[in-house]
Amino acid sequence: MGKTMNDAMGDLAHLERAIAASPYDAVIAVSPENVRYVGDVHIDTQRRIRDRLAIIVWPKHGKPVFLVCSVEAGYVKLNTWIADIRTYQEFVLEPVVALADILHEMKIDSGHVAIEIEYFAAKYYNALLQQCPKLKVSAAEPLFAGVRMFKTAREKTRIIHAFHATEKAFLKAFSSAKVGDPERAVAIRLAESMLTEGADQVTSNHCNAGVNTCFPHMPSSDYRIRLGDIVKSDSGGMFQQYYSNVGRTAKMGKPSAEDLSVWKKLREVHHTVIEQCRIGKTGRELFELAKQTQQRLGLDFTYSHNGHSIGLNGHEHPIIGPHENIPYQLGMITTVETRARFPGKVGYHMEDIIEITEGAPIWHAKYFPNEELLVVE
Repeated sequence: MGKTMNDAMGDLAHLERAIAASPYDAVIAVSPENVRYVGDVHIDTQRRIRDRLAIIVWPKHGKPVFLVCSVEAGYVKLNTWIADIRTYQEFVLEPVVALADILHEMKIDSGHVAIEIEYFAAKYYNALLQQCPKLKVSAAEPLFAGVRMFKTAREKTRIIHAFHATEKAFLKAFSSAKVGDPERAVAIRLAESMLTEGADQVTSNHCNAGVNTCFPHMPSSDYRIRLGDIVKSDSGGMFQQYYSNVGRTAKMGKPSAEDLSVWKKLREVHHTVIEQCRIGKTGRELFELAKQTQQRLGLDFTYSHNGHSIGLNGHEHPIIGPHENIPYQLGMITTVETRARFPGKVGYHMEDIIEITEGAPIWHAKYFPNEELLVVE
């Protein structure tokens, strides 16, 4: 028996209902993450070769159509649940022309569709309107985000596994760091450990020491770790297309009184925010809580967010930010990201994933919980 919609990782029944309830004649997925979500198949070259478009058109009253470059058609047919697969030959037929042909066939070429305007390049958008001049186009991002923020049981299992695998990689890399090692060597060990733990690829790897820890996303350099340095990383990988994003900090040698004081305060902020990751709370409320708690403890708070949901994107809604009014609900997962930076001196960072439940939130830190600042001798 072939794959069905119910076999997909995501909640496609929820998506189908959302499309039916929308004002759109069709919703069109064009980004790697939403094509992956809707079609339940990852097309690797869609990320690497930007003009090799993959597109799924899901009409309000009908079954989805999957448009893909002919070179990828065999793999897609083998792995997707979508039965209607159309192809275009690269450098022979423009994919947007093939998309317009599908809209003509569906008789919605002068209707109202939603497409991912944050991803769909202006070149392709203009070409689509040339092919379908009466077409009304709206943004599909809110509809997709509204569905994807609720994780299925299978998605949660994969996200939690990715987090735990990345925790293990952090612990291996930090525990093996030595005085005199270049930052880059620790970053390489972290990347190797993530791959060994099952990552398909390393998606971010910001690993720094000493004064370089002041910067949130500085590339790892040849700076050599000194005794007394803080080592910090905000990194993650992609595990079967689902992201991990972890922040951890360690100390080379005995922590100073200042290290211990700052760490204790940050852990209080972290615990306070995590405790309130509950149904009905909003990202705006959690952001204000983090800001007020951190400032009350005497630490600057200069950040635009304090965490985010995660899945097929590194940052998904709800965001723990000043403008996020989406209430947390059962089935959501968020990161909580707590940090302190002292420009020109040092920075500390921690980031964990938290699962929203009917009761208390589940804090999934397990292999490298860092309640105490990790000391590397």
